[in-house]
Amino acid sequence: MEEDQKQYELTCILSPHLEEADLNGFKKEFEAMINKKGGKIIYFREAERKGLAYPINKQKEGIYLISHIEIKPENIADFLKELKTKKEILRYLIIYLEAPKQEADKFKTPRKIVKIKKSPATKPTENKGIKLEEIDKKLDELVGL
Repeated sequence: MEEDQKQYELTCILSPHLEEADLNGFKKEFEAMINKKGGKIIYFREAERKGLAYPINKQKEGIYLISHIEIKPENIADFLKELKTKKEILRYLIIYLEAPKQEADKFKTPRKIVKIKKSPATKPTENKGIKLEEIDKKLDELVGL
């Protein structure tokens, strides 16, 4: 990886009407867009058709295409503008994959094993012999019946 390039994961939801040939053509077009911006594709995950949680442009399913790319951060905005022009894409999401090492180390805390002491077993309370009839009588007195 070049010094100033960063790794990103790009998830695109494509129109479910794309055929296999159209999908391969889109991948090649996508790769050309990345290369033109000075980046490269690390890999594509196999595209899969899934149902959507809610309709997007009246479509109830889409083809999910997930890829990891390497590109300079200053080229991301131009790349995304160009990506918006593609009519095959219903939605997309791009996320940064790497956290700087110093920041990641900050969150690593040593873990201690803490033994939990068991409290002594308590004895169940003894039944003092109060009967249901006595409870009903007391309730009637309180309610005023």
